[in-house]
Amino acid sequence: MKLEKIFDCQDGKLIKVDGSAVEEGSVSPFALSWKSVEEGEEGVYNEELLASIRLSLKEMEGSGKYVFIKGEKDRDGEFSQYTAAMKHAARRLKDCTSIAGFWIPEGTKSEDASFFIEELSAKHAQYVFFSASKIEGANTVIA
Repeated sequence: MKLEKIFDCQDGKLIKVDGSAVEEGSVSPFALSWKSVEEGEEGVYNEELLASIRLSLKEMEGSGKYVFIKGEKDRDGEFSQYTAAMKHAARRLKDCTSIAGFWIPEGTKSEDASFFIEELSAKHAQYVFFSASKIEGANTVIA
């Protein structure tokens, strides 16, 4: 299922794809810790948690409220492993139109940010990416 893009990024600001402004307070962060998604060994994911999150996000649809998934890099591991966990989460939440996009953790190197965006955008072109500051070479909403 391919979802239509609702939001875009222009000059570090979130806009709707039709160019109109986004209502203040309509998009908020939704915390998702890496540790809760991938609790144990690499590549083993908490499907029960992701199913529960999906249900919550589906309930938001049609309310005019949206979230960006603010993944927390709260365990040891390579950035590629973190990216794989967030990519898995995106696959499990793929039909949730209430997701505007994903957060790139603070302090992420530009090449890692580019990799993260490329990996998630491959199957989820509707997402916008958020960050705390401008990341060289990445079109992100500064949140």
